[in-house]
Amino acid sequence: MDNVFTKSTSGSSVIKRVGRSSASGKFSPSFGVHRGLIKDPNWPPAEFPEHGTAASRRFRRVEAKFEVALRGAQVTVQGDVSEGGAMFLLDRRVETKVVDVVVKGKAARAEVLSASKKGSLYAHHCRFLDSAEALPVWEAVALS
Repeated sequence: MDNVFTKSTSGSSVIKRVGRSSASGKFSPSFGVHRGLIKDPNWPPAEFPEHGTAASRRFRRVEAKFEVALRGAQVTVQGDVSEGGAMFLLDRRVETKVVDVVVKGKAARAEVLSASKKGSLYAHHCRFLDSAEALPVWEAVALS
C-alpha cells in the first residue's frame, strides 16, 4: 500500500497535463466580448432587466459622426448621441467641463461627466444641460 504523504516508488511521478494550444484558448470569451472581438451571445436579452445599467438607460444611442466645439474650435469626432447626452472619441482628454455638441448646424451644451481610455483614444461621456436645447440635436441625428 502506498503512503499518500510521500512519493510512491512505483510508477511515474510525472503528471502530464494537456494545455490549450489553439489561438481561441488564449483569452476568455468575456474578454473578446468586451474588446469587441466577438459578438455577445446574450445580447439582446430575451427580457430587459429591471435594475442595472441597461434598465437605467432611458435613451436610445445612435452612432454618428458629429462636431464638438472645444475652446472656439470645432473638431469632428466619432461617437454616439442620445436624447440625454453624447459620447465622443478624441486622441486626448479634454480639460473643459462643458462642450458644445453640434450636429448638422444644431448645437447643444453638454457637461463632460467622465473620460476613459478606449484603445488609443479617450471616450468622453457627456450629459446635455438643457433638454429643450438638446431636442433639435437629437432629431438631427435620428433623421440622418
